[in-house]
Order: sequence, then structure tokens, then C-alpha cells
Amino acid sequence: MKSSGALALCAIPYLTCLLATPSVAQTTIGGGTCSSATLSGTYAVSMTGRQVTSAGKFTNVLQSNGSVTFDGQSKVTFAMTQSTLQTTGTPLNWSGTYSVQANCASQMTISSGGSATFNLAIYSGGADILFTGSDSTYSYSGSADNQPATGCSTSALSGVYVFSGTGYYLTSGSVSAPLAVTGLLQFDGQGNLTTNLTITTGGNSTVQKTTGTYSLSSNCLASATASAASGTLMGSISVYALTSGSPSDAYLEIAINANFIASGSMHLVYGQPSSTAMLIEQKRNQGAVKEARL
Repeated sequence: MKSSGALALCAIPYLTCLLATPSVAQTTIGGGTCSSATLSGTYAVSMTGRQVTSAGKFTNVLQSNGSVTFDGQSKVTFAMTQSTLQTTGTPLNWSGTYSVQANCASQMTISSGGSATFNLAIYSGGADILFTGSDSTYSYSGSADNQPATGCSTSALSGVYVFSGTGYYLTSGSVSAPLAVTGLLQFDGQGNLTTNLTITTGGNSTVQKTTGTYSLSSNCLASATASAASGTLMGSISVYALTSGSPSDAYLEIAINANFIASGSMHLVYGQPSSTAMLIEQKRNQGAVKEARL
């Protein structure tokens, strides 16, 4: 099971993030055969950022996903889409350097597009990464997974996917409440999207149903927009696994400007429903609407 990247351990006041702080004067675990070449190629990436006061108040939050590319030597480049308290669906482009120890622990420094330091934990022979870090604003946590080199397109993204994520409601440019979101997303393979999401906060749940459009590029990065009651829902998708030629697993970040942001992962449940099944569901929904009007 892939990590959604929303570990957020650094958001808890006074809790030391084990990966975020280099070990000092401690016994080093030896062995291993990792090197800088272990990280090579493009990975789907999901990352969250938090800034929290000593009183436990969130002053800044960030949800992002996209891709990160390691050159197998020392160079790293991020191309992500981010949502924060101030912006929704804006580019976040970083570059810098990295190094890898034989025990598969790695350090990364971002020097262009930002200024941040990270510690990485590599596993599955370099196919998967966990990381934490910080800059002058955020404490970060996230994960990255090898991204398919081929097989991504709008037509390939077809079927019903389950989504689970966490995030925040926003009010007047600040965090008003944490939230959790689960539900289903249907991609029709032609660029049309339907969502049925349940958002829970403070023990209360609301259902957000939307319809919209999406586009998946050959680099396995996708964007989506949908009309919601509280505004335009924007989505950023980064595919990290294919099954039978179709995207099966991906990171997803969603946001409605000035309303909420959330990130998590989506996984294929079943293929495109038949036209008969879709017609039955449409009639069922129409019946529910009629009953609600009575």
C-alpha cells in the first residue's frame, strides 16, 4: 500500500521528526548497496507542508503533487502543482542536489525555486521513497513512487476509482477546521469526470457531487476541473502505477479556492460501467430528487 504523503508528523508541536533531523553522535546502521544511481528517473510525488504555532494553531498549510526526477548522479528536479492558504492549483518548481549513502539514507537540498533541506528513506530497490524536510515556512512530509514511462493518456484513464485524503477547510485565508474526504471518482476515458465525495469534519459529513472534465498527459500527470456548489473544484493527479495498460493508482490533490484543500491517493475499483448500469443509476438519482421535492 502506497503512502499518501500526508504523514504530517512535523505538524505536532515539540515532536521531533526522525527523518527531518540528521542523527548526531549516534551509531550508524551499516550495510546496504545503495548509491546515487539508486535514485534515477521520474517519480510521482505527493507532499504536504505545515506551519504550526506552539499553541497548536495552523498558520500555513500546503498540499501538492506532481513529479520529481533524479538524474542518477546528483541532480534533482521537482515539477508540482500546489494549493495553499493563498493560492489554488499553482506551479511549484524546484531543483537542487542529492546524495545517497550505502545504507539507502539520502539527503537532498533545494536551491532553485526555493530553499529547503530534506532527508529521504529509499526502499524497494529505489522504486519508492519517503521523505521529510523543512524550509523557513513549512515542515514537509511526503512520498514518491516510480512513474510509468508509457501508457498514460486521457483515454487510458477510465473507470471508477476510490479516493481517500485529508486536508483543511479554509475561511478568510486561514485554517478553520481539519477534514477527511472519501468517495468515488468516475473517469469515462473521453475527458469527462463525475465525483461523489463525502467530506467529514467535527463528526459532521457532507456529500459533494460534481461533474467536470479531465486531461491526462503522456507524462502521467493530469488536471481536472469540476463545478461544485461552493465553487470550482480543481484536481491535480500524478499516476504511479498501471494495471493492464490503464492507470490503477495515483496521487490526487483537490481544492476549491478559499474553501478547502485536500490530498491523498486514488485507486482503481472497477472499469467503466456499462451504459445500462449508468442508466439505472441515473434513474435512481432522478427518483431520489423527486422524493426530496415531495
